[in-house]
Amino acid sequence: MRRESEGSGRACGSDRGVSETVSFVLVFALVVASVGTVYAVGVSELEATRDAERVENAQRAFDVLADTLDDLLDGAPSRGTEVKLAAATLRSADDAAVNITVTSADGAQAYTAGEISVSPLVYDVQAGGQVRLSNGAVLRDSARGGASVVRGPPVVVDDDRVLLTIIKQEHVGSDAVGGDRTVRIRMDANRPRRLYGNESVTHESVHVNTTTPYTDAWARHYESVGFDCTEVDDPGPDAPGMVSCTVEDVDRVTVVWLRVTTEFE
Repeated sequence: MRRESEGSGRACGSDRGVSETVSFVLVFALVVASVGTVYAVGVSELEATRDAERVENAQRAFDVLADTLDDLLDGAPSRGTEVKLAAATLRSADDAAVNITVTSADGAQAYTAGEISVSPLVYDVQAGGQVRLSNGAVLRDSARGGASVVRGPPVVVDDDRVLLTIIKQEHVGSDAVGGDRTVRIRMDANRPRRLYGNESVTHESVHVNTTTPYTDAWARHYESVGFDCTEVDDPGPDAPGMVSCTVEDVDRVTVVWLRVTTEFE
């Protein structure tokens, strides 16, 4: 009787040891699976949130740059604004231009500005997406697509007049800077000049042709202020497109021109 009791005790102890080992393995596997899931899902979400915040910060900085252009339009000779780079590139592009044509009531061409390059400043996020300052407007494009004009150019369209401003940016020095540092953008300008403002002419229409990689965004913006827009050329992977916007039955038309020199310091 004593031996049977001892054998039974050893069996129970062995069963408990196997049970504890299995429990440990299961718990450890659950922990590893949980950590792997968090790493696979959570880290990517954190990186996406970080990149979105970087674009948001760039947009705020470019809003300040747009305010700087407003100061230059008001007559300030120069301004400087600092932009924080975070795994990004700041550069001057040559993929945007503006053409303005004013037509009189008899169908004659009252004025044309020709095609003027506006040389936008572009903030490229390393993970994708960009913010750009083009002709006084701030555009934002996310890595997932869906570009939009988040701050429009200095354009006024109402029942009495149309006021258009062309801001021709000319970049000097290094075309691009990158890394993780703070860059100062210096802007120098001549006094703004009125290119057209003939109030004695009865106007029929004003046409604004915009060369840009973001034709849809510009079309939506111009339509929101009273223009009718048609996409003339679709943008390609390495070439900008063109959108043509028109407003008709205009009483007064004013076209203002400002030349701005930009430089990275």
